[in-house]
Amino acid sequence: MARLYRAIYALSQAGAVLAALMLVGMVGHIMLEIILRGLFDTSTFVVDEFVGYAMIGAIFWSLGYTVEHGALIRVTVLTQRLPAWVERASLVLAAASTLVVTLWLMQFFWTRLARNYARGTVSSSIAAVPSWIPEAILFSGLVILALQLAAFGLRQITGHPSPATPTDDAFVE
Repeated sequence: MARLYRAIYALSQAGAVLAALMLVGMVGHIMLEIILRGLFDTSTFVVDEFVGYAMIGAIFWSLGYTVEHGALIRVTVLTQRLPAWVERASLVLAAASTLVVTLWLMQFFWTRLARNYARGTVSSSIAAVPSWIPEAILFSGLVILALQLAAFGLRQITGHPSPATPTDDAFVE
């Protein structure tokens, strides 16, 4: 099981790296747009579309990593006063219910992705980006999240430690 947890964590780390690259790409595209508009009175004409796609990537590709590091917003006012086993049971319940919602979303977006790919649907901008590309980004982020939620829930049940080392933790409390 430790290998599985490490593999899922490595996938979450890769998603976080891709999310960071998306943020850098957004900043770069916005800076290019500012320069083009300010100095050359022209535009890429796709900044809003591409920044939107990058936001999808930055948000969804980073979700698994944030789950692993406990960086999602959690209200622990009640759970910190409960016995350890009750707190772990509530975390398992939260992970399982979130996993169910994530799997439902995955099914929904897989249907959209497959339909748009089969139909060859493209965006209405001058870039004519195939619609399945941003949906594939979103779907892959949901896959990473689902795997991380399953691993998190299983680790709460088995008491197995997280594969994230303290030096990996970017979110110090």
